[in-house]
Amino acid sequence: MRKGFTTGTAAAAAAKAAVLYKKYSKLPEFVTIRLPSSRILQIKPILKNNVVGVVKDAGDDPDVTHKIEIFANVDIKQGKKSVFVKGGEGVGVVTKKGLQVDVGKAAINPHPMKMIVENVLDVLSNDESAEVEIVVPMGKAIAKKTFNERLGIVGGISILGTTGIVEPMSLKALIATIECEIDVLISNGVDYFYLVPGKIGERHIKRYTNIPCVQVSNYFDSAFKYLLKKGIKRFAIAGHPGKVAKLALGYYNTHSKSSPQANYFIKELLKLDRDFNTVEEICRYTKKGSFDIVALSVKNRIGKDFGFEVDVLLMDMEGSIVGKA
Repeated sequence: MRKGFTTGTAAAAAAKAAVLYKKYSKLPEFVTIRLPSSRILQIKPILKNNVVGVVKDAGDDPDVTHKIEIFANVDIKQGKKSVFVKGGEGVGVVTKKGLQVDVGKAAINPHPMKMIVENVLDVLSNDESAEVEIVVPMGKAIAKKTFNERLGIVGGISILGTTGIVEPMSLKALIATIECEIDVLISNGVDYFYLVPGKIGERHIKRYTNIPCVQVSNYFDSAFKYLLKKGIKRFAIAGHPGKVAKLALGYYNTHSKSSPQANYFIKELLKLDRDFNTVEEICRYTKKGSFDIVALSVKNRIGKDFGFEVDVLLMDMEGSIVGKA
């Protein structure tokens, strides 16, 4: 399946192309973007009403932002070499705590922000500074198809992306991959491993153990059914409580379309008397070990529903262990 690029990569490409157009009065045929992995990507810019932009390409992923246009207005001045980035029309504004961006700021996550700044710096002279405004004309309408408003991001989409690349998510292919990984582990004599939602969970777990991981995305249900088929009774689960806690509620497909947010459940379980926008905010608010009861709830529910003996490890966004059972 064809890979695509994130809204963060599109914004960085639009910004860099806009600076080049502003400086040389000529739109480049392609603009070269350095991704967080140091990989190089060439993206074709567009020009509409004398504003430079990029058409976001999600590849074969069913992404609601596929084919939207992301533009950049730039102002170049003489001064110390620097880049200031702000959100314009169609870029959401954060109104609640618990996200990766502070309240009142444009919803441009840290990795995309860094990518925009670094790629624009590449084409500025030592005596030039640039102010970049990211604009998404269809952003407000597209945002209604996301969870942004429920998370406290209003007025538009978020500029996202950790790696800069969108990996296509074919359900059939993904489940086949999960089953294949399990088969390989069993074939090599591995009788205990972690199920993790994705790359971030696996990266964090590697800080604590060399036990193998199987990435299951949101599809714990498919993984569990296959483990039953293969006769596996004991394994472990690791990940952020915002996703893993959904298992305690009996939601074994943890995709946001198929399951509710877990923050209300966790708030009640921990007997907290204030509201939280996200589970990450609860992680920051509570003491170490507070989530042990959440981990135990996950363990017990899975044991009841499937008969597994499962160990549970919960980690916050920084990879710190906040609960275990």
